Amino acid sequence: MKLVKKIAMGATVSAFALSLMVSSALAQSGQTSQASNDVNALSPIIFEGVTYAPSHANFKEVLDKVQHTVVERDGKSYGYVDIADADKHINKILTVLSEEVGTLESNYVSSFWVNTSYTGDKLDLASGRTLATLGSWNDKISSVKSANLRGTRLYEHSNLQGDSIYLSPNENVSNLTSRNFNDKASSLKVY
Repeated sequence: MKLVKKIAMGATVSAFALSLMVSSALAQSGQTSQASNDVNALSPIIFEGVTYAPSHANFKEVLDKVQHTVVERDGKSYGYVDIADADKHINKILTVLSEEVGTLESNYVSSFWVNTSYTGDKLDLASGRTLATLGSWNDKISSVKSANLRGTRLYEHSNLQGDSIYLSPNENVSNLTSRNFNDKASSLKVY
């Protein structure tokens, strides 16, 4: 089993290196991509047990309060003010996922793009990895495909600090504006 994990990790690192080379080549060639039309589309959020749709009178006020968002596998977003409450929610998800890991496919990489709709430069990060700083990627991530092992968390500041959003496994967000986190990430963790 350890040999299989080492081979999988080697393939992931190779795929990551290849993806960086392709992204770099596209950037150097001057190719650009078009952004999605749903730039201003926001998703409803559940905060303190109440669901707030974007059309709700207090939606903007609630979004201003929310510092940490947890997106469940069913796509529902839960907002928290306190990181400890968000962490409790994430730990419950991780406990369930730990029991299911044996049935999951082998895509243990989360992918991040600088543009919406999974376009532009791409960054892949394997499960179990953390990036405390993003360098040139700081505040540039606009779309995400979360690894299907245990999910992905993006943080507003470096060193896993500030507001955050957790995306459950296989949660694909073509435009982080819909989750109120477009161009905000400064550090990442793939569980």
